[in-house]
Amino acid sequence: TGASNVTGELWPVAELAKVARRHGARIALDAAQLAPHRPIDARELGVDYIAFSGHKIYAPFGAGVLVGRSDWLQQAQPYLVGGGATAKVTDHGDRLGVAWSAVPERHEAGSPNVVGVHALASACEILSRHWEQTIAHEQELLTRLYDGLRTIPGFRELSILTDADKVGVVSFTISGFDAGFLAAALSAEYGIGVRDGAFCAHVIVGRLVKQAGSHEERAVRASIGLGTTAEHVDRLVAALRTLVTEGPKWTYTQRDGRWVPEDDSRTLPPFLA
Repeated sequence: TGASNVTGELWPVAELAKVARRHGARIALDAAQLAPHRPIDARELGVDYIAFSGHKIYAPFGAGVLVGRSDWLQQAQPYLVGGGATAKVTDHGDRLGVAWSAVPERHEAGSPNVVGVHALASACEILSRHWEQTIAHEQELLTRLYDGLRTIPGFRELSILTDADKVGVVSFTISGFDAGFLAAALSAEYGIGVRDGAFCAHVIVGRLVKQAGSHEERAVRASIGLGTTAEHVDRLVAALRTLVTEGPKWTYTQRDGRWVPEDDSRTLPPFLA
């Protein structure tokens, strides 16, 4: 991975790639968390493949990117079969013979998501215009977020590489508070959205929570993006401090493993009512 979706830490990809290459391995970089926050140079990093999802860089859901050497992709068997991926199908009686198309169609069976691809390309182009400002903005807010969170009683950060450069992702626990409860209260009482749970990384989250000295089983994750402002950061920190020092204003209960307000009188929008 280029950047951890749990800790936000940037991994030494180029150094790891050199080690892998000495042993004859090919290197695939999961750039889902890296692509929205940093420019990526495959040659500089020494990786063979780069993959990331479009929605991570503000494109619509349903499109993604796989970059790799065309000759290697040409040799690879298609993951999905269907129209476009097949150049010719021959009936041999007891079996079918399939001649696959050349790349990229070879790996893009079915009707292409034209709108998604166009939107993804536009998002990449827009992001690439302003990297210097984007990184500076994010780092300023990340420092502000850390400074605020560290003043909250019981705050424990999840971290692997303590001195590593980081993108705008912070996962943490608050002693004595379930992560799901904190996320539910932040949403219901303050209109703030954070992620809670294991972030599709159950093993490492479990280990890091214990390493941080917490007795909780899950963590809270706050992320910084292009639309995040200093006011957003301050509002999150203030809301967490109030929840920890004064408690919630509402009463919460667990339903199907999730925390929800016990008496939620908020009006649902018409399409949900």
